[in-house]
Amino acid sequence: MTRLGRRGGIAILTAALAVPLIGIVGIAVDGARAWLLRSRLYTALDAAALAGARNLNLPAGQRDAEIAGMFWTNFGTRVPQAGAGAPIGAARRGFLDSLATLDAPVASQDAGTVRVAASAVIDTSFARVLGIRTLTVAATAEAKRADLGMEIALVLDVTGSMGSNRTPSAIGSATSNGTNIDALRLAAGDLVNILYGNRETVPNLWVSVVPYTTTVNIGTARTDWLDPGQRDATRYGPVGWRGCVEARSLRGNDQTDAPPGVELFRPYFWASTLGKYSYTDSSRRVVAVPGDNDWNPSLTGANPITELNQDVRENNSAGPNTGCPQAPILPLTAERSKVIARILQLRSTFKGGTMHNVGLQAGWSTLSPRWRGLWTLPAGAGDGSAPALPLDYCRPGQVPTCFMQKVVVLMTDGVANWNDWNGGAPGTCTDTSTSNTATPAGGAPLRPLGCPANTVYPAQVVAAADAPPIRVGAAGWNTDYSGYGRLHENRLGVAPGSVTTELNRRMTQLCTDMKRAGIIIYTVTFNLTDAATQDLFRGCASQPDYWFNSPTQADLRGAFRQIGSQLANLRLTR
Repeated sequence: MTRLGRRGGIAILTAALAVPLIGIVGIAVDGARAWLLRSRLYTALDAAALAGARNLNLPAGQRDAEIAGMFWTNFGTRVPQAGAGAPIGAARRGFLDSLATLDAPVASQDAGTVRVAASAVIDTSFARVLGIRTLTVAATAEAKRADLGMEIALVLDVTGSMGSNRTPSAIGSATSNGTNIDALRLAAGDLVNILYGNRETVPNLWVSVVPYTTTVNIGTARTDWLDPGQRDATRYGPVGWRGCVEARSLRGNDQTDAPPGVELFRPYFWASTLGKYSYTDSSRRVVAVPGDNDWNPSLTGANPITELNQDVRENNSAGPNTGCPQAPILPLTAERSKVIARILQLRSTFKGGTMHNVGLQAGWSTLSPRWRGLWTLPAGAGDGSAPALPLDYCRPGQVPTCFMQKVVVLMTDGVANWNDWNGGAPGTCTDTSTSNTATPAGGAPLRPLGCPANTVYPAQVVAAADAPPIRVGAAGWNTDYSGYGRLHENRLGVAPGSVTTELNRRMTQLCTDMKRAGIIIYTVTFNLTDAATQDLFRGCASQPDYWFNSPTQADLRGAFRQIGSQLANLRLTR
């Protein structure tokens, strides 16, 4: 063969080999692009699966919208293709200009899992010389609730400012049609349903519910927690003690998690002011002046006990337990139905004021190992936690490995204060109105006595020897009764003008000690514009984004849903 012939043969051979060589290089390049695409697809699906599990209890349409939104955001969608309005099952252009399709998710509330799958088609560059024009990549991810151990205390403000109960709306109605207490019941129920889903119990999950005003209700069966010298039930009349206790401030145990064995409780008791105040008019007649809690130990007559109907009588309710939350504390409980039932019992409770530290401390008592087994009641005596609860705190590096987290969700709609109802002595008495309407029908008159004219009160009014003295104008000492008694008793040990500051200080100390013990704290302010209280609750939260400010009822439900989602503690299983 001539030299020219050999050169021609080499050229022909080189040309013949060029196509497969380019194809091999193309497969390597396009294969690397397909590997990057597969990695991005898995990343987007993992995020989508977590979003689905977090929102597992939402309606399917809303849940799938969350899944799709998270997938396409992480996949890097650029130009919507046909069916952009229906991102599940429709192709959209995204990462590396691939065309991806997200399949319909498969969810199981009972199993607590969400499975998502997607595929993406990418156009080849060099490999097309071998006739391979596209490469298809598919991936699947699944997320599952971790069911990690958790004890959660819902500490909820149920003071009168949470709304009128005269015409309560049905649970489940639109929040715009209900009172604030309705919205709270809905919001707290949302959080619980997110954690439980459709299950009655979740392994290692317990929830307590702690309604508070200036006091908390421990339940009437726990009389062994009371100071023996204060257990006289006859002074309460036929209604009896309803279960509320006063703050243990004498030895500072209103700021600790000390159990009853360290210091017993004093039962809450608001003494009657009926017939304790009067003045003599120009005709030398003795005229009765209303007190701020007029009642007698009878269910008949002109001034019967009306606390049985405090949810509709509001500030006109009276009785030895006035200001006591109607719903007792529910200790750590595993059953979803019991938790929801207690939440549905929440009603706003009028008179007294708002004391966040009292509620927060009670919430701590449902989580502190120092109270282990104390909340348990005999069979048939009511709600009670298991003897082994609360469990130990979980701290980093603890051996053996601790799986239990303890969480408090603290919610309020008001500033810490000592209320002074304006309808009766010994405090402000400016409401001169009267009403003989019986509420409810057949009960006591709503407001049979009105306050006298300001020219008479307080200057001409005389208090009985056994009645709280009238000190209106004397530096603001007069208030309603509360978990700290009346303000003039000065159980806080501060001047009247420093009450809110002192209550906030005590709450801050509790927050610090609880967080130091390992408790995670979420806080929610609702319909509240006071900057100092917002700062107080922000500082109490375990981190700034664990505080939620909720100007509206819809915002309140959104905050509780977001907290519930964060507490769901998800883990990838595949």
